[in-house]
This record gives sequence, structure tokens and C-alpha cells, in this order.
Amino acid sequence: MALAVTADAIRTLHRMQRQLTDLRDQLEAGPRRVAARTKLVEAAEARLAAVNDEVRRAKIAADQKQLQLKSAEAKIIDLEAKLNACKTNREYQTLRDQIAADRMATKVLEDEILEALERVDATRGQVPAADAELTTARRGLADAKADVDAKTAALTSEVERVNRDLEAAEHELPEDSRDVYRRVVKSKGADGMAVVDGQSCGGCSQQITGNMVAELSMGRVVACRSCGRLLYLAK
Repeated sequence: MALAVTADAIRTLHRMQRQLTDLRDQLEAGPRRVAARTKLVEAAEARLAAVNDEVRRAKIAADQKQLQLKSAEAKIIDLEAKLNACKTNREYQTLRDQIAADRMATKVLEDEILEALERVDATRGQVPAADAELTTARRGLADAKADVDAKTAALTSEVERVNRDLEAAEHELPEDSRDVYRRVVKSKGADGMAVVDGQSCGGCSQQITGNMVAELSMGRVVACRSCGRLLYLAK
């Protein structure tokens, strides 16, 4: 199929279509970049919350152990007070044995409290790093938003300009050729056109015929019989 359109026109349209595609890709990349940064912030927030929760649970555990120790110490004091009231040696010895056992238990509790407090300190030590990570992530998100916002206006303006230029260039095509061009672009976008590479379609690499090359040499534009792309000769 030969189209009464110069190769220069298709070359220009292809350049504009690719430029438009690139601009749209840049516009779409902005929200994706912000979304990625947002996920980093959310992950950092979750890590900081987990560390703070671990600190809270470690402190609760330490506090509970300390309450148990106070209760055990109060019990020992109470038992020691009862020693003077014992009426028999057996009763006295039983209390002494109980006090000794309770003192052994308090020693175990004291060791457990020490471990619990060390755990509190260790988990608290993780907070600054988690907090710094969150600060960095939030700063990165703010920077990304500012950069995307700044570029979006310029990119949008450029898209509008290229669209106007593209529309004007498309109107330069004869009506029958314009319809074919629009069908191809609707189907393939900027990939609907390709430069001839030697004697092959630059899009699908299939070889084109001698007649097609001759038509292209005369300034005509033809479509690749394999992929349907509109072809044009390189300058």
C-alpha cells in the first residue's frame, strides 16, 4: 500500500509521537516516584512503631518484675515479724526455711529485673536509628513531591504544545493518508512508524521489497507488510 505522503512528513510525525510518549512517561513516572517514597515512609513509620512497642513491652515486663520483687520483700518482712510469735521450734524453723526460700526467689527476681532493664536499654538504643530513618524517608518524600510538582507544570505545558504541533502536522496529511495514519497510531502509538534500516523495517526487522524501496526513494511512504508500521527513509 502506497501513501501519497512525503517521507519527511511521516518522519516528523514519528518524532513528535515519540516526544509525546516520552513526555507522558515522565508525567506518569512522577506519581510512581511519590508512591515509592510514600511506601518508604510507611515502612519507616512501621519500624519505629515496632521499636517503640518493643520498648513499651520491655518496660512493662521490667515493672512487673519490680512489683513482684516488692511483694516478695514485703512477704519476707512479714514472715520475719512472725518469728517472734512462734510457740514451737518446729514452727520457728518452718518460718526460717520459708524466709530462706523466699530470699532465694528474690535473688532470682533481681537477676531477672537486671536482664529486663538491660533489654529496655537495648531496645531504647534502637529508637534513634529508627527515628533517623523515618526523618530521612520523610525528607525524601517531601523532596520528591516538590520536584514532581515543579516538573509536572512544565511537562504538562510541553505536552500541550507538542499536541498542538502534532495536530497541525497531522492536518498536513491528505485525508485518506491521515485516516490510515490515525488507525496505525491508535493501534501502535508512537511505535506505529519506523525508519527503514538498510532494506528492512526498523520496527520488526522484516525485509522490504525492491518496489517498496523504490516508492520510498520517490518520496512516497509505504506500510510494512509484516507489522503494518508506516515506513520512511532515513535522511
